[in-house]
Amino acid sequence: MATMWQLIIKNEGVAAYEVTDLGISVDSTSQVDFAELFTYDEIAGSDDLRTAVQNTDLIVNDGTQDLAAADGVEYLSIVHVYYLKDFMTDYYTKTNLQTSGEAAVHWDNITNTPDFGAFHWLDPADARSLGFFASAPGGAVTGDFYINTGDDHLYKYNGSTWDDQGAPAEGDRVVSLDSTSEDVYEFTSGSWIVNKVPEEGDAIIVTDDGDGKSAMYTYTVPANTWVKIADVDLLGGTLQQAYDKGATITISNSVGPVVYDASSSTYAPIQLTELDTAPTSGLESGQLSYIDQKLYAYDSTAGLWLSVERVHYTYGRRGNTKNQYLNFGVGVLPSSKSGFMIPENAVILNIWGQLSANGTCSIDVYKNDVETAITSLAFAASNQAYNAGVNISLDANDYLQVECNNSSSVSDPVIVMEVAYRK
Repeated sequence: MATMWQLIIKNEGVAAYEVTDLGISVDSTSQVDFAELFTYDEIAGSDDLRTAVQNTDLIVNDGTQDLAAADGVEYLSIVHVYYLKDFMTDYYTKTNLQTSGEAAVHWDNITNTPDFGAFHWLDPADARSLGFFASAPGGAVTGDFYINTGDDHLYKYNGSTWDDQGAPAEGDRVVSLDSTSEDVYEFTSGSWIVNKVPEEGDAIIVTDDGDGKSAMYTYTVPANTWVKIADVDLLGGTLQQAYDKGATITISNSVGPVVYDASSSTYAPIQLTELDTAPTSGLESGQLSYIDQKLYAYDSTAGLWLSVERVHYTYGRRGNTKNQYLNFGVGVLPSSKSGFMIPENAVILNIWGQLSANGTCSIDVYKNDVETAITSLAFAASNQAYNAGVNISLDANDYLQVECNNSSSVSDPVIVMEVAYRK
């Protein structure tokens, strides 16, 4: 340590002087090379040594000359600062912090910053590439890009042919859509390498979003995909432009409902393409589809597409009733004679009913002349009953019959079955 710097401490007094926090005593009329005995941190951290030098109880010699008290105190501090700069790697200097690329500080450790939201902006990318291929990929649409592995060039599809965008320059960047995490690649030292594996909240500007204009994207997990958040064409284009290769877009209506106002137009506010079969991917409750001329909503509890249209089948009988079939629509034809026919696959959702006075009975629902109840509605000394969440599936051409079974008669039983068609 002495070869780097010299710190000789002299005691010209008549008595020994103890530097308490360093645990050393300097005899009178003697000197000690502290650089041989202590680390830079210990010397710079010694308040007792600085006090002794400031009060001229001890004298600092830098190896060449004795220093005045003020200069001696400054020397103790300056030597330590230079040590940190030249011989340690755990600190950034002021110059490091002011020079781009010389100091890395984690975002979570920065406080009192302006409110930029949760985004972490990456350097812009030139395009979103379908991936790296030896030849042009199939199924491309106008505005798609890919990188040719033979020449490393970026190509853009114009609707009929692929246009060569030229040789990449050092630092060119693309988002590769065929990588697992849709990584950001950078052209470095003659090859494309992964520059950034994106994380939740990363954001990036794509210079050419396929239309020759830029757009902004943010990265979402667990979908592991970039979702478009801004585009100069969004206000004047179609909703399709808001989609990122099939990514889901969520609209939060925390300040009010989403309104489709067609009051000043002759056009429908919403149009759903009619489907022949029910969707099977990414299903969640609340989704809507127009299938075979009916509007359906997906029910994740039942795992079915259920028609928004609900059909109500009513059965009943006037007067005292005991172990008898109920009539259609409280009419005069007992359901045992025929039965309500179900025209399409369906589900019984709920059953409710009423008596004219309190009574006890079980109203059983049969199908296709088989006297085995597929569901029942129980009255227990009451005049009303409700059975929610029945969820009994029916097939097209099934027919339903209803019987009131009880040990004593009840008066004027009526039940209603709510049925939805299913896909």
